[in-house]
Amino acid sequence: MKTQFAVLKKTTGLLLLAVILCLSACGAPADQVEDSTPAEQTKKDTPSSSEPADAGAEGTPSKVTHSTQGVSFEVSEDWLQAEGMDMFYTDKNEVYGLNGVSPLGSYEPQALYEELSAYYSGQFDTFSAPEELTAWQSSDGVECLTADFTGVYESVLYCTKVVIAPQKNLVLTFDAQAYKDRQEPTVVWMVLNQLCESLTFEIGTQDEISGNTFLCGDSSQLCFQDGGDFRWYQSAEDHEHQYYEGVYEVYRGQEAMDQVASMTEYGLTMEELEQVLAASMNGYIPGGSRPSDYLYATGELEDGRERYQVCLDTFYAVILHNQRLVSSPEEVQEGGNSTLYIGFYLPELGMADLTNCNAGSNAQWTFQEKTA
Repeated sequence: MKTQFAVLKKTTGLLLLAVILCLSACGAPADQVEDSTPAEQTKKDTPSSSEPADAGAEGTPSKVTHSTQGVSFEVSEDWLQAEGMDMFYTDKNEVYGLNGVSPLGSYEPQALYEELSAYYSGQFDTFSAPEELTAWQSSDGVECLTADFTGVYESVLYCTKVVIAPQKNLVLTFDAQAYKDRQEPTVVWMVLNQLCESLTFEIGTQDEISGNTFLCGDSSQLCFQDGGDFRWYQSAEDHEHQYYEGVYEVYRGQEAMDQVASMTEYGLTMEELEQVLAASMNGYIPGGSRPSDYLYATGELEDGRERYQVCLDTFYAVILHNQRLVSSPEEVQEGGNSTLYIGFYLPELGMADLTNCNAGSNAQWTFQEKTA
């Protein structure tokens, strides 16, 4: 528990640090001079990479979609982005946007929230927050948990919506800042809530396996057809001799967990799968896990290895049903076994890092192209 608490404090501190930094880096309203708006101060050096969205009602500024760190949300077209951040200035000396992003890791959402709330409460002159998270759903249907913080520091009002998405392994803090004597908190919360209502996730949104061709770690090649057929070639350069063909099944996310748990011949229970998922969400290292990886992930051992963020929606179960071994056009052997692979797809590497559950070995499939 001591180790878990230390890591949780570290995660909480990173989220809070983003709020403190926003006071200066974002040019908080209290720092602005009376005759100069944030828009005027940042216009010349703050380009926005957002994409236009549909226009609102007549006389209302159009919305643009801002994409960053695995999520996207809409902001007003006339807002100006703060340099190097996902916060935006309005023409009313107010600031809105995404201020903090962190993995949830293996921690329970309510436990993380309580630490976050306690940490935030000591940073403001006045502070209010609910005791528990409430259920909430993003605009693309992802089940989340959320809570609203309201704080005042000197002359500035801070409104923060914490959004925890367990299936995406993400903790988000959306913030708003305004002069407390110039704007009602209800108005600030209305704008911030509208921003959050447009939230969508970009992590684990599509099947990365079906219909694609992969180069395997042993230089063999797997070609998955859109229709559910596959071919495994012993060599990527030779498609004429010695290959298997058959049909495949791909499951992703909770469906993958349910499917694997139902395949009792492999002896993997839902509890064990959830434990593997929770440990992996602390920071995933490709190539197969070792007992010491838990100590690296929790900070007990120093670790300079590259880690990748995974979540429930990037977890896969792939079943290959081998039906024929083709040694040559004249020599075809009918029959074969089925093989279960489970693991994660890592978009940064364009690779599926999997465990062959039949052989108990690691398998890495690197994306090559869409199967012709």
